[in-house]
Amino acid sequence: MGKCMPVFLWASLSASAAGPVVSTAISGQGITVESSVFLPIEPCQAYSMLSDYAALPEFIPGLKESRPVRLSPTEASVVQIGEVQVFIFTVRMESKLDMRETPGKRITFRQVSGDFASYGGEWDFLGVQGGTRVSYRARMTFKPYVPLTLARSVLDEDVLKKFEAIEKEAARKGGSLSCSG
Repeated sequence: MGKCMPVFLWASLSASAAGPVVSTAISGQGITVESSVFLPIEPCQAYSMLSDYAALPEFIPGLKESRPVRLSPTEASVVQIGEVQVFIFTVRMESKLDMRETPGKRITFRQVSGDFASYGGEWDFLGVQGGTRVSYRARMTFKPYVPLTLARSVLDEDVLKKFEAIEKEAARKGGSLSCSG
């Protein structure tokens, strides 16, 4: 057992440093996205960074606007406008999202209007040794004219870029992040 411990510790450390992991799958008429990343900050700091909706365009690539209206300490309505590259074209997307928050632990969201036929999911913040594992799960369906294989290809690249930006922002801000939402 003593010989296995260093291998186990090495495996968990290398998984932490591996960067974001993204998985997309076509299911039915939509796409399911799962992604996660290790951040070297506390769960409350990661939550604070990602629930500061107005500041997200400062570091999330493609997110042009994020306008939150706080409805209660744990609820917000957020209009987000983003752009994504599809070959040589720039496609603009807009969504109005209802956000429900469990401070330091989870953010669930659901599109109430916007360019997706439907969109919803959650962000989870799990404390692990040395930081936080941030996980994102979402399910989206598209308007009938959007080919799912093309959307999946674009999402693979787009979600990876966004998670790399989250990782970079957490490293940049580090301990200066507060634990309030």
